[in-house]
Parts: sequence; C-alpha cells; structure tokens
Amino acid sequence: MLENFSFTKRYILALSIIALLSILAFVNLSKLLTIQSSDARIVNMSGNQKIITREIAYFAIYYKIDQLKDKIEEMEKTHNELISLEMSEALKNIYYGEQINLDKKVRAYLQHAKSFYEKRDGKSQNYVLKSSENLLVDLEKAVSIYLEEAQANTKKVQQVETFILIMTLLTLLFEAIFIFMPANKSINKRTNELIREKEFSNAVIESSPNAIITLDSDLKIRTFNKEAEKIFHYTKEEMLGERFLGRLIPNSDIMKTSNVREYHEIEAVTKEGRSFPVRISFGTSGENKDIAIVANIQDISNEKLNNEILEQQSKLAVLGEMIAIIAHQWRQPLSQLSFNCMYIKKKTEDPDIINESIENEEIIQFMSETINNFQDFYKKTDDAIFNPVVSINQALKIVDSILELHQVQLIKEIESTIKIYGNANSLAHIILSIIQNTIDIIRVSKVTNPCIKITLQDSPKNIILSIQDNAGGIKVNPIDDIFKPFHSKKEKPSTGIGLYMSKMIIKDHFKGSISATNKDTGAEFLICLPH
Repeated sequence: MLENFSFTKRYILALSIIALLSILAFVNLSKLLTIQSSDARIVNMSGNQKIITREIAYFAIYYKIDQLKDKIEEMEKTHNELISLEMSEALKNIYYGEQINLDKKVRAYLQHAKSFYEKRDGKSQNYVLKSSENLLVDLEKAVSIYLEEAQANTKKVQQVETFILIMTLLTLLFEAIFIFMPANKSINKRTNELIREKEFSNAVIESSPNAIITLDSDLKIRTFNKEAEKIFHYTKEEMLGERFLGRLIPNSDIMKTSNVREYHEIEAVTKEGRSFPVRISFGTSGENKDIAIVANIQDISNEKLNNEILEQQSKLAVLGEMIAIIAHQWRQPLSQLSFNCMYIKKKTEDPDIINESIENEEIIQFMSETINNFQDFYKKTDDAIFNPVVSINQALKIVDSILELHQVQLIKEIESTIKIYGNANSLAHIILSIIQNTIDIIRVSKVTNPCIKITLQDSPKNIILSIQDNAGGIKVNPIDDIFKPFHSKKEKPSTGIGLYMSKMIIKDHFKGSISATNKDTGAEFLICLPH
C-alpha cells in the first residue's frame, strides 16, 4: 500500500503525525505545568505554616507584638485557604481525624497566640512556646502528604507523556524505514561519487570549524586548512612541507600513543609564541595512501573560560545556599540562648552574673548580625537604582575582620550622592575581589603599616570609585594584562578570572570601565560608572 504513495506524500503524512503528537505533547506539558504550579503553591503554603509557627513562638518570647499580630493573621489566612481546598482522605485524617486533628490544634495555637497578643496572658504564652514544636511535627506530616499527592499527580501526566513519546519514536522509525532509508541510499550513491573528487574533499576540509592538518608517510604537512591558519596565525604556504607538528604542538609526542578518535586536551602555541588550550584527536585517512595521519584540532580557549565562569557562578550560588542553611539552623539556637540570658538576669541578683549575661547577649547579637551580613551579600538581587556606597559598605562588612586581623588601615572618603542603575551585589563582589587581592599581596609581602584607601566622587558624567593601596604596585607588564582571563600571579590556587569577570560586569552591566595604574607606593583601581 505504501508503494502507491510518493516520497512527498509519505513525508507529508509522517510530518502530520509528528505535528499531531507534538501538539498533544504540548497540551500535556501545559497540563503538567499547571498541575505542578498548583501543587507547588499548596506545598509552599503548607510548608510556610511551619515557618510562621516558629516565628509566632519567637515573637511571643520577645514581646514583638506588631510582628506577632501580622504572623497570626497570615497563618490563619493560610490555614483557612488550605482547608477550603478539596482534600484527599489522607489529608482529611490529618486535619480532622481523631488521632491528629491538625485543624483543631492550629486553631487552638492561634487562639492562644491571639490571647497573648490581646491580654499579654502568660498562660497563653507558655502554651504557644510548649505547643510550637509538637505542632511543627503535625504540620510536617501534612506537608509530606501534599508532596506525595503532588508527585502522584505529576506521575499520571508523565505516563501520558511517555505514551506520546513512544508514538513519536514509532513514527520516526516509520520515517527511517520508508522515507529516509530510500532517500539515504540515493544520497549515498551521489555522495560517493563526489568523495572521489579531490575538490569535494578539499571543500569539506576547508569548511570544517576545526583546524584540520594532515601528514604524509614522511610526517610532512600536506593539508593546512583555513581554521588552522586562523588559530595558529601561520599561512598555508608557511606550513606546507614542514616536518611534524612540533612548531604548533610542543607535546606532539602524544600522537604516537593516541588511539584513533581519542581526544586529548593539551597546550598549543601560536606563531607569536602565545600558548592556548586545544582539543586534539588523530586519525587515519582510510583509502588515501598519500595521507598517513589526520589531526583534528579545536581551540577551546572560550570553552575553558566559560567553564571557569560557570564554575565560579556555581560556587557563589552554592555558597549562598549554604549560608542560608546555616542561618536557618542557627537562628533558633541563638534565639534560645538570648532567651536564656534574659531568664538568668531575671532570676538572679548577682551583678557579676547579670553583667556576664549582658555580655553574652551582645555576643549573640553580633553573631546574628554577622549571619545577616553574609546572607545579604550572597543573596540574588534584581537591578535597581542605588548609590555605590551601599556596595562599598556591603563588601567591607565581609572583610572587616580580615582587615583588623592583618592590621590594615582603612580610609574612606565618600563624596558622592548621585545614584546609578545596576546590581548592588555585583558591584560589591567586584569591590570585594579587589580588596581581597590587595590583602593577599599585603599578607605575602609583609607590608609595613598597610593601608587601603577607598574614595567615591562625582564627576559631570560619571561616579568615580578609587581603591588604592601601599602594597608596592602591580608587577605585570603591560599592566592591563591583569584583566585577561587565566592571568594570575597568586601563590595560592586561583582561577585567574576574578578581574576578568569584574571588567566584563562593569562593561556589560554598568556600561562603565575599570583600569589599574601604579602609584608611588602601590596600585590604584579606578572604576567609572555612568550616572
């Protein structure tokens, strides 16, 4: 029957089936996203009740009445919305069953919290404090059921998606057998004729996005394509007839031990002597006896750079998440310690114990502020209008203890009131990177009376941020090379892309510029940010 269909009709039929399956997949995916969005919102609401429960207990301890009122209203609103939704039998057992009766417990908890808020009732306060942990356990059970039901809903839709995938694959198989295989047979016949022609072979080599270099049986270069000229900066005329690859690949001995199509990442050298990373593989030419070895070379400088940038961004993201987790874990113990200090002061009249408790409260407050500083620094924020002094202070909060440790004098001259548009956290990261580099040099060089001076001034078109030090200056020549990727002179392990990323952020996100110069006693980094 299919023989009566022309190639075009078969192709149209197959495309129509794939289009139909694609539409079904899109509809199913939209449904999946809708379900996941709804389930995620419900799970988030349920999980948020746990947080609010802790906050109500916390505000009750410290008599933060205004915040307590807001959290009571928020939890009551969330609870009413959750119980208004359609529930499974498992959820009904949690919320209304005799064993747990979460609805009753939540309402009792909120009633006592309201009583404490309205009457400052000590019994209600004790009830809130004692019941919070048990209530958290029951809320966690509800969250678990919401998660299980969300996963079950997703699984059902995924099964439909699997069926659509199988049908799509079967259709593709149909295309391969009855459409593409006959077409491929015809194309291969024509292609084999073209491959015999030298012009076709040269066209393939010259159009390759990789450098293709071939060697004959005497290991002399026979082919040197345009991409090879581009990445090595030699012309074809300069390289044809050259023996072996030693001028281009210093470690070309790897060719003797390399398997066919086995890739290696090694250093190559341009005509000017600049080293750069390449990915290289070696093969044979098959039936062409004049060609013994084919070298396939790819310049991976940008790939390496992008990988390093992604790795740095990933590290920052992971660090931010870790700090958020630490902050979450520490807050309750710190709150409990603070409460204990307050309790000890009330229960004793010994002045030494009272003073010691006050000092402990100050230490706890310092720890809490430190957590907030780090959490704010690594928090992902949106672009906004701000004054750069915000970023300066944010960066200095992070290195304040390090500056004190190495006895570095910090001088700030802030004479700017103009605001700019951008990301305050990104600018803070750049300032922190420069200061950390300076501290590293001060530490290694053992600078006497180390000093860092930060100035912020307005000009008619720009805000000028200057960071100066007395650490002896930058030893790189030309000095602008410090902004190139993988250019690091640190003794400790370094990616060498910190200043490169800083320059890219200033240029791309702030439309500004960054430069470095050597002064009498040290270096100066100058950042120009347009108004």
